[in-house]
Order: sequence, then structure tokens, then C-alpha cells
Amino acid sequence: MVAYDLVLDEQGPDDASIEIDQLPFIYDNKTEDEIGAYVKIDFVASQGLKMINANQTLAYALNLK
Repeated sequence: MVAYDLVLDEQGPDDASIEIDQLPFIYDNKTEDEIGAYVKIDFVASQGLKMINANQTLAYALNLK
């Protein structure tokens, strides 16, 4: 089982990043291999933060760590 988290972090030397609406997202190569090229982060009041890729919901009820 793979666990996904949203964490405030600093970019490491082996991390990649993308900026969306002036908000940087940092990830490592293993994460990109696991998730793929598309991920949606959404908030639903009854479920909290959700991460969804093109195929499935990866995680829900996430808190920012």
C-alpha cells in the first residue's frame, strides 16, 4: 500500500517542481512514477483534501502536514 501526503517542505537536490497559480508543488521521481503526469488536488467539505490522478482517487481526508 502506498500512502500519499501533502506536506510543507523545501525542495531537495533530486526533487522536481512545478508552479501552478504561483503555488509551487515539489515532488520526487518515485512520486511521478507512481502517480503519473496528472494529479488533481481538490477539497470536499465532507472528505477534506483529495488527491486524484487520471485513473483513481489516490487519497482523501488529507491534512496539510
